[in-house]
Amino acid sequence: MNASRLPQVPRVILCLGAGAVGSVVGARLHKAAGGRDMRVGLVGRGEHLDAVRRSGLRLDGETVHLPAFSTLREAVDALGAPDRVILTVKAYDVEAAADELARVLEGAPGPVVLCLQNGLGSEEAVARRLPGARVMAGAITLSLTRPAPGRLAVLTEHGGIALAPFDTARADQGLVDALRRAGFRVRVNGRADAVKWSKVLLNLWANATCAAFAVPPEMVVSDRTLFHLDWAAFREALRVMRALGVPVIDLPGYPVRLLTLLARVLPEEAFRRLVGPKVSGGRGGKLPSFLLDLRAGKERTEVDYLNGAVAAAGRRVGVDTPVNSALATAVAAAATARRAAAAHADTGDEVTASRDGL
Repeated sequence: MNASRLPQVPRVILCLGAGAVGSVVGARLHKAAGGRDMRVGLVGRGEHLDAVRRSGLRLDGETVHLPAFSTLREAVDALGAPDRVILTVKAYDVEAAADELARVLEGAPGPVVLCLQNGLGSEEAVARRLPGARVMAGAITLSLTRPAPGRLAVLTEHGGIALAPFDTARADQGLVDALRRAGFRVRVNGRADAVKWSKVLLNLWANATCAAFAVPPEMVVSDRTLFHLDWAAFREALRVMRALGVPVIDLPGYPVRLLTLLARVLPEEAFRRLVGPKVSGGRGGKLPSFLLDLRAGKERTEVDYLNGAVAAAGRRVGVDTPVNSALATAVAAAATARRAAAAHADTGDEVTASRDGL
């Protein structure tokens, strides 16, 4: 991969990761491209991608026939090497995705890569593995759900996309313009760390606690003990940000600076009563990602890149983060327990089948 000059207007955009975020971003970009000389493709795997390839993506009341591919090589062969990549895989899959980009795009101009993962560390991983790429940090504040393979719903329209240059002097205006034409509210900031940490502050509420205790967000808000955990984790993250010199910024649809101000000046109980209902309803009725991942039987969650990353950053700057550390450990243990239970159930089924065959 080399750092050749990129076209100002995107010609090929690939959304790498066919979950809800990648599908919505890719579909809206594809629809907005219309007759323009811009091709958009979705790369992923699983039942959802199969449904999109077979029947299109049902979104916003219509069906979008978005080019979808099961491998990056297949997408590049069909559309050409991308000059923009929107990376929407889970945080724990970023390194593998970046390695695949490096292999498939070897010798091609390095693309702009926008990382839309929750949590910390994705941009650094991409920059290490794709030295010729221009990396941008991003945060998406839309709440999305996938009721069935090939179908998506946007639950909260007041959000958008915040982005910032990570290892470049300025954000890529071509991608910013393309996202705006696709209907996204885009806010450009000069500091990647501010974008990512401010999104972390939002993601800390009613996420790890829900997964660790297997409860919905409204129970976290109504239970003073559970709410105290989130309150403490949030304030720990703020102390780490201050030690790092990272400013809090507002994100599209979310006044994060006001949230942090209220957390500093209000007593905990007053904050719970005032802000709590917004916390429980901020996802538009969708359950938090950690809890959804555990219920789906996934082997991993992104807790290491959220609560775990806050704790790791705290250790580097000498700020204690006992609550974030404990929550990260608890969620990881819950995922391990579910894997063990699933394996035990499978073994039990095999034993029963063997006995039935005697």
